[in-house]
Amino acid sequence: MGKSLTSFVLLILLTWLAWTSWQSPEIISGAQKIRAALPEPVETVPTLWRVVTRRMVWKKAAEAMHARLEETGLRVIPIGRKEDVELHAFDDVRTFAKRKEAVRAKRAWEKLGFEASIIKPNARFGVALGRLYLTAYAKQLQRRLRKNGMKYRYERRMVNIPTWRFTFPAASHAEAEKLWQRIQSLGVAEPSLMPAARFQPLYGKKNVITKL
Repeated sequence: MGKSLTSFVLLILLTWLAWTSWQSPEIISGAQKIRAALPEPVETVPTLWRVVTRRMVWKKAAEAMHARLEETGLRVIPIGRKEDVELHAFDDVRTFAKRKEAVRAKRAWEKLGFEASIIKPNARFGVALGRLYLTAYAKQLQRRLRKNGMKYRYERRMVNIPTWRFTFPAASHAEAEKLWQRIQSLGVAEPSLMPAARFQPLYGKKNVITKL
């Protein structure tokens, strides 16, 4: 009996020691503190876009387009600058010591249906048959000259001349795309749609003029 009591007391003692040695996890009420700061929200700046018409080399044509665009109520911003443009030059192969000889040659070309003019690039006179900046027009004239059989001289060179384009106020991509479609519907061939960031280095303020 005494031995059983001793064993029972020992069991209780071991149970108590085991219970006191075990510590339950600490429960923290509420959310734990976040030590790493959240990044500040970044404000996104919407990308602006510009519509730009193709280059024009004839001032009268540029003036006509400018007037046409303004008639639609658009705010048109002319861009004028000098730049290198490829020129296709066609001339009578002959040169003349006297002007009257060049005049006779000029009239002969005109009778054949060609636009001709007197030139004097040096001490002698010549007859110019065309000064064209568009390759398509140059090819048309060349075909006519070959078909006619008259001898001519052709030269292609770069010349630095005034050029004109037109742009409009910068807008969101959706608004700029609508404007791009509207410009095309007016008969303006192949206008460009580009980000304003690309427009600036190409056609910055130093190139923009207020009138033609």
